[in-house]
Amino acid sequence: MSSKKWFFCICCLAILCFSVSAVSLDLETYENKVLGGWLGQMIGNIFGLPTEGHFIQSPGPSSLTYYETIPSHALVDDDTFNEIVWLYALEKYGLDITSAELAQEWKEQISAGDMACANWAARLNIEKGILPPLSGHPSNNSYSTYIDAQIEADIWGLLSPGRPDLASSYASLMSELMNYSDGEYGARFIAAMYALVFINDDIPTIINKALEFIPQESRYYEVIKASIEAHKEFPDRYRRARSRIISKYYINKMTPSGGWVQADVNGAMVVLALLYGERDFDKTIALAVQLGLDNDCNAATAAGIMGTLLGADKIPTKWSEPLNNTYLNGKRLMNVPYSLAISDIAARTATLGIENTKKNGGTIKEKQLEIADYKIEVPAYNKPWTDDEIASTLCKDWNDNWKIQNIGWDMSPGILQSYEGRSTVFSSHPLDEKTPFAFVRTVTLPAETPMNLKLGVTSFNGSSYPDQLQADWLLKVYANDQLIYEKLIQRVDGKIVWYDLVVSLKEYAGQTVTLRVENYPNNWAWEAAYWDYLDLEVQ
Repeated sequence: MSSKKWFFCICCLAILCFSVSAVSLDLETYENKVLGGWLGQMIGNIFGLPTEGHFIQSPGPSSLTYYETIPSHALVDDDTFNEIVWLYALEKYGLDITSAELAQEWKEQISAGDMACANWAARLNIEKGILPPLSGHPSNNSYSTYIDAQIEADIWGLLSPGRPDLASSYASLMSELMNYSDGEYGARFIAAMYALVFINDDIPTIINKALEFIPQESRYYEVIKASIEAHKEFPDRYRRARSRIISKYYINKMTPSGGWVQADVNGAMVVLALLYGERDFDKTIALAVQLGLDNDCNAATAAGIMGTLLGADKIPTKWSEPLNNTYLNGKRLMNVPYSLAISDIAARTATLGIENTKKNGGTIKEKQLEIADYKIEVPAYNKPWTDDEIASTLCKDWNDNWKIQNIGWDMSPGILQSYEGRSTVFSSHPLDEKTPFAFVRTVTLPAETPMNLKLGVTSFNGSSYPDQLQADWLLKVYANDQLIYEKLIQRVDGKIVWYDLVVSLKEYAGQTVTLRVENYPNNWAWEAAYWDYLDLEVQ
């Protein structure tokens, strides 16, 4: 799809049908449910964090039923701190907020270094002036189908009670910052579920209705439908259901389309936890961790939905009391107090929710929130990019004369604004232990003016890692498949250095030559290469 086409279609919505008559929600009940949603997220995050990224090929033990270490407050973590940013942004800019305004508040509140995955890439994009929706598009963000938007969509459902259309629309707006395609659809699905639990307490119904807000052509839709069917087939055996989903949909490699942080497979784990949890908070949160993958995120989402459904007063006190009504920000968010009362976060969210309800056709009558009808709206389907399509963009604006081959996705390859004192540095990583990353270029060299290949390279600086001295790699240069230069790129006296190298191509003068410059693995430990420049010049 061309860049122009995706840009215009991302905003296109197809209204499929109308649904649900106006409903009432007691204001006190609404506020209690919003507090339950926030508490659930924070509890789930803490509970799942010790096993984040664990239990991939098989589920975790059934003994995981309570905090590993009992907390004294809620943690500042990416399951919640981005939502705090969205809360502050809404209070500053209002309910008609734009994705550019969300991006501005994000930029003012937290540095890219405190982020990961799609968020990290998006924040770097924003620093470079690449704003949403381009900051989340796969042409600029390798991790566009990762879980990021999905775990930050809760607040949009909390402030849109009974209005999954509003919640999912806000989720799409937010997703423009960091995600695309299935990454966006995961956010829409989760936000819609939150909105629906204010007016419906049947978990299967909530899941199926939330699915109506994402494109049926998407892989995300397919994975969630498969999870629903697996639960029906194995109603008493969550491990069998999980095995069905993992064996069919889990891609066991850390690439843009694979690994344990993909939105779709983690969305499936949330759905299975909710279905097998049977409206029991303890059971649901335990399952969300036992099912594995991104455990803290999935537990935060499932527990947040359950907390919203039940209300704060129905969350077992063994989970909520240790938090002491305290969200400890520390210095993570720059324009937020050191600590916040969780009840205050919830109250501010509920205030926005009441305003949002009234703004969209609802009213307040005798302490009842009268919620207007909602419409089912589905965005135009955007197909996710393949790994190869994403890889082809990594080198753009660095050096377009070279094509790249066999990129490995470990250690976040791509363009860095700065690295070890140099600016606009490209990082690469071998595909695997036997397959080097390579720059490739075919060029006809002048006959009378011999040329050199000039390059500046170095290795991983990982000073926080005890095995940092293993961070070396082999530079290999080939001309027409003949090895003409080889050098080990490593530290000197324990310190990282830049190698500014010159490789003579004099013997190829007047010939058409295919040059291949490799980042070849050496001992397979921290094999990333960092390239300042890679050019041809006259001797």
